[in-house]
Amino acid sequence: MNGRTAPKLSNAADGERGFTLIELMITVAIIAVLAILAGVGYARWIRTSKTGEATAMLSAIKGAEESFKAETYKYLDVSGTPGGSSMPAYYPTSAPNDQRTTWNPAACAGTTVCTNFQKLNISADNTSAGVYYRYGVTAGAATGATFTFDGRGYPAANDPWFVAKAIGDLNNDGVQSQYWTSSMDSTVWSLKPDE
Repeated sequence: MNGRTAPKLSNAADGERGFTLIELMITVAIIAVLAILAGVGYARWIRTSKTGEATAMLSAIKGAEESFKAETYKYLDVSGTPGGSSMPAYYPTSAPNDQRTTWNPAACAGTTVCTNFQKLNISADNTSAGVYYRYGVTAGAATGATFTFDGRGYPAANDPWFVAKAIGDLNNDGVQSQYWTSSMDSTVWSLKPDE
């Protein structure tokens, strides 16, 4: 031979190594699981952020009812049928889903719920975008008796009282989340808040 050596080809024995098919499959599986978890977490975070609307509107309703009582010595029964066992009417009237619905009580003036929400001067934070939840308020006179409303027991009504409620279905699965507050406590209660 002419004294030249042939170039040396590298191989796995020289320390260079690629990924095996199993390693690639495991990596792809891990990335897929992380993507699914991120998607579920993000969807829950979005739904949770929308629940802020319900608590803000119920707080506004509570403040408006207290102002109304300061002037009239009673709370305004917005939804009709005071003292019933469940909320008789909500506004907006359509069934809750994952889409916003216009909040404009002036547009349906003449109906009890709309006229009464106008009296309370309740408006949504973003009126043009609408609301995700439906709202109702029932009120009654002092009776001195305990009462149950929507399956929840309340103490003796020794003073005029009201219960305000919001219902929603943010993931559009037919199961409603519920929020409510009353004149008898300062808490906003919830049932199935992630629905």
